[in-house]
Amino acid sequence: MSGESYDKMVRASLELYAPPSNGGTDPSTRIDEIPLQFNPDELALVKGAAWTRHSVRSAPRAAVPEFTGSLPRVLAMTVLLDGSDQRGRSVDTRVTKLLECCAPAEDSIDADRPSPPWIRFRWGDFASVSFLAYLRKLQATYTRFSPQGSPQRAVCEITLEEIGGATKGQNPTSGSPSSRRARTVVVGDSLQSIAHQELGGAVAWRAVAELNGLRDPWRLHPGTQVLLPGPDGE
Repeated sequence: MSGESYDKMVRASLELYAPPSNGGTDPSTRIDEIPLQFNPDELALVKGAAWTRHSVRSAPRAAVPEFTGSLPRVLAMTVLLDGSDQRGRSVDTRVTKLLECCAPAEDSIDADRPSPPWIRFRWGDFASVSFLAYLRKLQATYTRFSPQGSPQRAVCEITLEEIGGATKGQNPTSGSPSSRRARTVVVGDSLQSIAHQELGGAVAWRAVAELNGLRDPWRLHPGTQVLLPGPDGE
């Protein structure tokens, strides 16, 4: 391989985006980027599907399962932060920036839609691992320090979970049932929290339940697509 090819090595990075102020699925502006000095040696990508099987006591065989939704992608990686990056930011500064992705951004609090920044892992044209996500878990292990006690190296175990969005073929601006805006249920969601985040008030949960025909609105399965009513409640 020529020296020119080595010079063109693509470096991975973590892009940070401001969460949408309108509760949608499209992020606002990119607010920061953490370039990775060393590309990950390994990426673990998990994707699943949710199925429900209803038991029938009189049936001699198991019932046919019902597909209830697509589960979000989960990406796990281990990255090494060593010394200052190309922007002069220390290891501690970069770890602190990642920690901030587990707390609501100030602008989102001011907009009454608290949400941490969203993240996208970017590595050239590696598309299957590049999606908008939230930081589900960060574990930083500091392994080298200066005589003054400043961290000089950190091994970070990062887990990203896909945000999700409208199903294929949907148009968020359309009010027709076939192109209605939707929300992918994640762990910890309730109809009240979805109504608060997407419709501006928890009291709208009844409209969401009626629209989706939810007989038990207290049980939401992660990965399920929940349709959202339009501005007129339809």
